[in-house]
Amino acid sequence: MHNLVSDQALMASIRIFYQPIIRLADLRPAYAEVLARTAGTNGTLGGAATVVEAMTGAERSMHLTACIMQRALDEYTEHGFAAQNLHIAINLPLDAMLHPDLAARIELIRASTSLPANNIHFELTERHPVHNLKAACAVITTLRAAGYGLALDDITPSMPYLAALLNMPIRAIKLDRSVVISTHPADQEFIRAMVAQATAKGQDIIAEGIETAELRDSLRARGVTHGQGYLFSHPLPAAGLRQYLAAARA
Repeated sequence: MHNLVSDQALMASIRIFYQPIIRLADLRPAYAEVLARTAGTNGTLGGAATVVEAMTGAERSMHLTACIMQRALDEYTEHGFAAQNLHIAINLPLDAMLHPDLAARIELIRASTSLPANNIHFELTERHPVHNLKAACAVITTLRAAGYGLALDDITPSMPYLAALLNMPIRAIKLDRSVVISTHPADQEFIRAMVAQATAKGQDIIAEGIETAELRDSLRARGVTHGQGYLFSHPLPAAGLRQYLAAARA
């Protein structure tokens, strides 16, 4: 009961923002990542830490993720983003994937908005280590078969079980900001290896944390297909995203 009450209070405080993900080939918006932020009693917005810390265990992770997904898809439909060929990317904790009702819950939410599954992408995040890779792979395979896109999020060389996760049926690899902005030779080699793997498999490779045109151009020259960061846009509310897309079309 305590968790239910606290989750209801948390959801009431959540505000949904969207950060565009840009195709580097033509600098056009391709996706918008859903970011959950919390509003304090005085209206001040906090970061994602409160939401992340609340996702303890598969049950709560699934519940909170489903609530965020429902609100984001409702806004996505209301503002007509599908008609603008903008896909939506929603964080999905890997441990939530182990909940037996996850795939059915996702499909129920999607059906309630009548959006096609291929407009919806999930960014698989490992906030808590997942050891049952066989079960995780089974859910990933089910979601891919239903038409959803899946990306492996926040990739770094030290990510647990990285090789096994990269062999799952994902459509994109997302490089963590710490790797993207690093000048260390090991991180630069890691980017090269991830680009080579993504290219060989026909996957998108997305770089987070791009804040300069020089970094954007360097990553594009090295084969990175998509970028995200303050160079392109800060996180925006739905109305702000609509204005951003109108300006991008112009």
